[in-house]
Amino acid sequence: MSWRSTVILLFAALCLLVAPLRLSAAEVDFMPQLGLRSLPELACMDENSAHCNQALPQTLLVTSPVVEDPAWYSPPPDKTHNKPHYVGCQAPGQYLPILQEALEGNPVAMADLIIRIQCDRPALAAAHPDIPAFMHSVPFWLEWAARYTSPGWIYARLALYDDGIGHTRSAYTRGAFLGDPKSMHAYATRWNTGTNLHWLLMAADAGYGPAAHEISRWYRFGGQNSGYSLPKAPDTDMARRYRTIAMNRGYPRAFAYAAFEALAEENAAQAVEDACMYTHIGRVLEKTDNGLLLADRSLPQMQPIPFEQVLAYALCAVLPPWPLLSQEEKLHFQDSQKIRRPRVIDDEMQNRAMERASAWLRAFQAQRQAELVMERERRNALTAQLREQCSHALTYLVKTQDSAPLPRPVTARHAPPFI
Repeated sequence: MSWRSTVILLFAALCLLVAPLRLSAAEVDFMPQLGLRSLPELACMDENSAHCNQALPQTLLVTSPVVEDPAWYSPPPDKTHNKPHYVGCQAPGQYLPILQEALEGNPVAMADLIIRIQCDRPALAAAHPDIPAFMHSVPFWLEWAARYTSPGWIYARLALYDDGIGHTRSAYTRGAFLGDPKSMHAYATRWNTGTNLHWLLMAADAGYGPAAHEISRWYRFGGQNSGYSLPKAPDTDMARRYRTIAMNRGYPRAFAYAAFEALAEENAAQAVEDACMYTHIGRVLEKTDNGLLLADRSLPQMQPIPFEQVLAYALCAVLPPWPLLSQEEKLHFQDSQKIRRPRVIDDEMQNRAMERASAWLRAFQAQRQAELVMERERRNALTAQLREQCSHALTYLVKTQDSAPLPRPVTARHAPPFI
């Protein structure tokens, strides 16, 4: 497929993506804010708070959210080849299968190699002397993984190991300062510091769905207990705008919020149908890892759902797991009491909701596929360069396989493998 055809397909998918959701023009007028960005100017609510006295960079080079490939984590449905389990320093016998996966252009395998090399580089070099010394190097694989993804994304992956260079908090911090939206969101939602809102806002403005969802909540509830406040928060229009960004990036919890708001509308019949549609979409996205696994696959079959399940799906995202702290949250909780009245989803409404949900998911799937086509083209070119540079290792792997099959991957500590 030529790049022109790919761009046309991507544009068409983007146009279709927003159509089934009945969004206003203002809500979909979004351009990711990438590149060298100034830190958001946010009002500190308590000048004496520790949240407000932290040294922060004035500018960050924000990178685009990485287009992850489902092939990194699991083989296509028509393939029987198992992916290795990524367990870092555990199971040293998996080194060669992981190396082979890395040389096929998988940055997830490269991250696992980084952890393995930092744990026992001398032993690996001694056991496999035919593999060039430069390949037993952490900087080598860091550089290559960054080429496939971004300099910050690889640290978000390493953070899952909580080991050495992958120590969770420091790895997410490094990834955030390197401008990776995934790292910014992960850091901000795990530790309560004064940088949280800055990280979340920059990641949301970069187009990262989970962060946009968090900023949507912040605009809805004001966030006065966080140390910083967003301008003019609470602001329902801004909350919906960021929720729309999260929905269009395939984040399922945003659809639960949309279901809640639909049920709170006056038009009872249309509200139930809309909420049913959002529930169908959100459930499919949850089952496919925020839509990641929709690429290269058929859409899952949808089944009719009763109103009780639609209501439960809406409430699970709205009711917080912590005590209600702000007046806005208390009022929102009161609204949740109003939508609990029993309602019926008849067969006609159910069919329309499933048709609309399928239309949205097909458009989203086309968008994901178009993004992947472009990224795979770029990454395939990188893989050719990597394999040329590592040709001696490839020869060694072939000889090893001829003499004895590579050992089957095993899981020693983490099951299932990281995703």
